[in-house]
Amino acid sequence: MANELAVIEKNWVALAGQAQRLPTPFEQTVFLAECHLAGTLEINDMLVKTKDVDEGTQVVLKRMSVDAEHKHAIAVNTSAGALIGYVPCRYSTIMARLMDAGKNLTAKVVDKKLEGHWLDITVSIEMKEV
Repeated sequence: MANELAVIEKNWVALAGQAQRLPTPFEQTVFLAECHLAGTLEINDMLVKTKDVDEGTQVVLKRMSVDAEHKHAIAVNTSAGALIGYVPCRYSTIMARLMDAGKNLTAKVVDKKLEGHWLDITVSIEMKEV
């Protein structure tokens, strides 16, 4: 009996280690919006901060602290933490409420181009629902 329990325990430990690779039932990704980042003209050294940001690059959405002027602000950062823009106001209100409710929002770059002295970055924002 003791040997049987040891085998069962060992199998559970092995399964627990693989849990990240197991599919989650009912998991789905919901497309929310595709938008140009706001505020890119005001960011210093934008070309340097985005040199490793290309089409397909995952970027980080970070809920900004609440203030009276921009209470639904969401910053967009590189994986290294550099600020590269903001989710535009017309999208940020709903997305901020989703983030505040604990929803997992992700974003990736779908286009990046230099328009004169303005760096135009377009991102696709999705919500992973589990």
